[in-house]
Amino acid sequence: MIAKLKEMFASTLGDSADDVFANTEQTKLLASVALMIEIIAADNERHDTEKSMLRQILANQFGVKNEAANDLISRAEKAHSEATDFFYFTADINEHFNEQEKIELIESLWKIAWADHEIQDIEQHIIRKLASLLYVSHKDFIATKLRVVGDPN
Repeated sequence: MIAKLKEMFASTLGDSADDVFANTEQTKLLASVALMIEIIAADNERHDTEKSMLRQILANQFGVKNEAANDLISRAEKAHSEATDFFYFTADINEHFNEQEKIELIESLWKIAWADHEIQDIEQHIIRKLASLLYVSHKDFIATKLRVVGDPN
């Protein structure tokens, strides 16, 4: 599976697979988008608002705009449909992200889940699982959710 992902993202970003994974910033982007697609696909509902939020995150946080973002999302969706789990992605993130970047990624996952103004139980479960795999504390998991969703009280 990881070989397919390397090939897919290499063609998206215009580099060879080895060049893509030799570049830390590209590796961070690949792993991040794969996890964001996981959240988008989690609830089996229309994903227009979530995909729009993903495009916004790609533009604002990673500088990926318009056609490149659409192509990246399309290819990530294909890889997601072929993937059996997300542990490969979390391993890359743990290797290349610092603590603050991991917290920002969890916040981005909440933004995608909240794009439709509803957090499904499955979305929350997946984000909690990812936070755990990324060694993001429960305190930061909750704080990022509250920054995105707000305090319901």
